Amino acid sequence: MDWIDEQSENIYKDFVRAVAKNVRQKRIRASKTVEDIAYDALQHNSTSFYNSAENFTHNKHFNLKHLFLIAHYYGCDIREFFSQGVSSNAPIE
Repeated sequence: MDWIDEQSENIYKDFVRAVAKNVRQKRIRASKTVEDIAYDALQHNSTSFYNSAENFTHNKHFNLKHLFLIAHYYGCDIREFFSQGVSSNAPIE
């Protein structure tokens, strides 16, 4: 039996979606493009990962290093991305 059950997995996915939505909202409020963040904050040479992580597609998500770098780029506290202000059931648009 797996160490994590289906309910825990769903809770985790809801958490990851909420973090991604917070990251996306921060980007939009800052009037930044996906390219700005992928290239400048994460030093990626493609936007593919960033798009997937921000939209939680292909099971891609931000890790702590990504969130640290993004927070540093914005000059904000990393805890903003873990805000409970976003409903974990809210769809990512």
